[in-house]
Amino acid sequence: MKKLLIFIILSVNIMGKSFEGYWLIPSGKTIILITEKNKVFTGHVVWLKDPLYPKGDFMEGEIQVDRKNPDPLLRRRKVMNLKVVGDMQRDPKKSNVLKYGWVYDSWNGKKYYGKAELIEDNILKLRGSLDPWGIVGYSQKCTRVIYPDKYSLPQIN
Repeated sequence: MKKLLIFIILSVNIMGKSFEGYWLIPSGKTIILITEKNKVFTGHVVWLKDPLYPKGDFMEGEIQVDRKNPDPLLRRRKVMNLKVVGDMQRDPKKSNVLKYGWVYDSWNGKKYYGKAELIEDNILKLRGSLDPWGIVGYSQKCTRVIYPDKYSLPQIN
């Protein structure tokens, strides 16, 4: 019985610290997929509510691209599958925090120091800041996508 209790506690602790998965940005316009490889977390855009520029935009009807990127050679990159979170690693002192990485905002073409914190199992606070300490920046609470088929996304094992 004691071993079973320890197993349950460890399982809940591990599952409760999962950064991997689909995350809906608060605007409801973008979903990113965060994955981990070799203890490094990255995130890519996997769903856009509007994959084409809307009516009235000077690029109306075209596929959304990274048009505000400061590097002119990168401005034609598609937003879909764009890497927007990179080089994040677990904080050795707090298992619910990722840091040391960066976040990229394709809406303004800027890359920021990045940090992510699981504040609940299904709520991820993603922060981009101008300084490495996270003092001057912007945070948003992303929601885990529980039913990926609602967005025509594949299930993750």
